[in-house]
Amino acid sequence: MLSDTELAAEARPETETEKDLLAKLSRQVESGNLILTVDRSKLSHLDFPLSSEADGNLWVYSMALASAVIWWRLGLWFGLGAAAASFALYQTIGKSYVARRLDRRIRERGLKDMDLWRALWRFGGVILTPAAGGPPCQGPQGSWHALARGAGGSKPA
Repeated sequence: MLSDTELAAEARPETETEKDLLAKLSRQVESGNLILTVDRSKLSHLDFPLSSEADGNLWVYSMALASAVIWWRLGLWFGLGAAAASFALYQTIGKSYVARRLDRRIRERGLKDMDLWRALWRFGGVILTPAAGGPPCQGPQGSWHALARGAGGSKPA
């Protein structure tokens, strides 16, 4: 027997396409009715559809270069101090920068392109939570289709 949530998710007009549902989902995220969060442990994987190595490399290469120049000009201990400071800077500011860029790519590109959204959802790591309360829905197990229709998206255990 199907629950009310599953019945509402199953009962859709024949004219409603997956692309229409993605547009609805995007509008719900933009309006704040759905909260989009990400599981950073999954989304930092190189195989993630929207990963960008360049975001992290920008920080790493520039700090390595700065540390090398400091080592060359001022000596070993200053170079090691610069390397330690660079590591701390990346762990605090750099990682948050990379996370913000990833979040923006998901919102700007992932919620607009159906093939990309399917790949994101299958990969997992994208979490949708109704702002009014309710269980979070995470790919690939949950049903983002049901959330787009406003029926909730978690499958019963």
